[in-house]
Amino acid sequence: MTSAYHGRSTRSFKRLRARVLEESSICWLCGQPGADTVDHIVPLSLAPELGEAASNMAAAHRSCNSRKGARLASSVRSLPSSRSW
Repeated sequence: MTSAYHGRSTRSFKRLRARVLEESSICWLCGQPGADTVDHIVPLSLAPELGEAASNMAAAHRSCNSRKGARLASSVRSLPSSRSW
């Protein structure tokens, strides 16, 4: 279900975030386990209407998510692992 995005503090976003993290703890950006945030695959700045679309969310490490920023992952040259493995 796609709805208008009202921010990360809404109950609906928090439920969706919990569901995404429950489904996978593998960071979609670096491929390592331990994801602790949810990344918008298509950044909100490019598609705010996808703010609460589960299909636009994936588990990510906070550091990987920050490194990606508000860009498409394909435009980021290299996203090294967020941790030393």
